[in-house]
Amino acid sequence: MDYSVEYMTAPGDVAYRLDGEFTIPAASSLSPRLHRRGTTVFQDNFNSHQLNLKNWHHEITSWGGGNGEFQVYTPEAANTYIKNGVLYLRPTFTADKFGDSFLQNGVLDVKQQWGSCTSTIDSGCRRQGSQIPPIMSSKVISTASITHGRVEVVAQIPKGDWIWPAIWLLPPGWPWKYGGWPASGEIDIMESRGNLHMKDNGGASQGADRVLSTIHYGASPGQHRQQGQSKLSNAGTTWADGFHTYSVDWTDGHIRMDIDNQPVMSWSTPSQGYWSYSHQSGNNVWASGGKDAPFDGKMSLILNVAVGATNGHFQDSWHNTPHAKPWKNSSPTASRDFWKNKHQWQSTWNGEDVAMKIRSVKMIQY
Repeated sequence: MDYSVEYMTAPGDVAYRLDGEFTIPAASSLSPRLHRRGTTVFQDNFNSHQLNLKNWHHEITSWGGGNGEFQVYTPEAANTYIKNGVLYLRPTFTADKFGDSFLQNGVLDVKQQWGSCTSTIDSGCRRQGSQIPPIMSSKVISTASITHGRVEVVAQIPKGDWIWPAIWLLPPGWPWKYGGWPASGEIDIMESRGNLHMKDNGGASQGADRVLSTIHYGASPGQHRQQGQSKLSNAGTTWADGFHTYSVDWTDGHIRMDIDNQPVMSWSTPSQGYWSYSHQSGNNVWASGGKDAPFDGKMSLILNVAVGATNGHFQDSWHNTPHAKPWKNSSPTASRDFWKNKHQWQSTWNGEDVAMKIRSVKMIQY
């Protein structure tokens, strides 16, 4: 999207510019409210009958996101749909479309099935038999991107064991400014887990009553660093009980993530820069960048609902009731184990409660 021109919109076309002043609420009782000039470069209120593919594109792959997730992302109408001004990203069972035997004997050719495959990594375009993901779900990426600004997403996160919703930012296209993940940065505005009864070893709840905000960076995967915070909902409630506004305020001096204008994570750019701060070694891939490199490049918005993973997002040692986690992260058959034990978690997936519901999205360029 070219931000140098003023957009004239036709009915149903929701990408546009508006200049204005945006008020950033105080991070604490001691900090001031900030007033910043900005331009709304993208807004979607989902008032059309289907997703506007000028504004979004689908991820279509069995890759598993680099986390060993158990879904194939599809453009299927069952996984991505708009109803009453709300976008639904809903996980479904692969067997519901292709039959149970398909997960033992079938061949999933992603490009043949859906006309495109967006990632070949980890056999993302072709799986067969027990390697076929047992879940189909949705991941959509904004065609708009910004460098420093504000993103606001009004959403209701899903409930259901082993569901992993996320609202986050990554660089668009390829190649990325400073190289592959995590060298060009990642900003996770919101992640959660759909479980209602899961605690870590210390007894802290790690389900739908907790949301996480995190930034990721590093010269290489081996030098990956992250900073993050989480926020619990009020006692007796979960974040999945209703709609909330998930936002990031992103400048060269700070990255702050909020829920309903209450800070989850407020992070200042290290004065010495991320390279020295995080003790990276080798060639400084951010040397040519700004003071907040790698967080000084364009980023697009991603909305997705993953299911399961083997990367530790759901840890083996955590306690879930009434049924324990049905796979081990080290298992070469983790996805199959998850599906084989669906009788343990299927009753926690209730209708559209498993979907992430998005009422509106706004992207503001400072």
